[in-house]
Amino acid sequence: MHKYFSILLIFPFLFVFSQQKEEKSISDLEVHYEYSYTRDTTDVDPSHRSKEIMVLDFNPSSSIYYSQQYLAARKVFEQAAIAAQTSANIEIRTADLPKYKISYSIYRNGSQIYYTGNIFRDVFTFESTYLKWNTNYKDVKTILGYQCNKATTNFNNRTFTAWYTKDIPISEGIYRFKGLTGLILEINDEKNYHSFKAISIEKKQTEIKPLQKGIPVTREQYIKREKNLKVIRILKEKNSQKKEEIK
Repeated sequence: MHKYFSILLIFPFLFVFSQQKEEKSISDLEVHYEYSYTRDTTDVDPSHRSKEIMVLDFNPSSSIYYSQQYLAARKVFEQAAIAAQTSANIEIRTADLPKYKISYSIYRNGSQIYYTGNIFRDVFTFESTYLKWNTNYKDVKTILGYQCNKATTNFNNRTFTAWYTKDIPISEGIYRFKGLTGLILEINDEKNYHSFKAISIEKKQTEIKPLQKGIPVTREQYIKREKNLKVIRILKEKNSQKKEEIK
């Protein structure tokens, strides 16, 4: 049986940060990255890794980083919301929605970085801080025709190695990896659980703004909520297993 979303349920999905009456921020460049990652660190089969195309729209003063498929899904809801203004019965089949695995987004405004993500049905936003980088390396390599320098940082108890180009002298990068003297084109942790690599760079004028509005929390509060949700899921799985054993 196909599942449907009622139009009444999609309006929370469309909330955006309130915008003051000011000039819009327009991107200079758009970079597409292939994000490859493993959900199970014990599974070393490369064919089992998940992949998603991530997008970074930016200029010197602001940026937005998101999943390409996630934005495509949002546009389906936005079009449905517009159609709902003239029709009372608007439904969306989940089977027709673009498939995505990554629903968080990272918005930078000046020196402020904001992470917005879903925990179950709720959306939360917390302000992130810049990471500390070690750039004392002489290693260089070429990515998409750009000469890149090596840098490392510690994040979530892992060491990440980044390759950034001073040929694009804007302090931007994937996810929360920003703060170098050039654009990051590639980064991965020492065990390659998470790997990001630029696959295209083009000039593109896109409005830079947050994709949605989240409940303001601290990073610590967000992590705690995530852990609580994982515990609940584990307990539900165990209860389901016990019921099956009883049967």
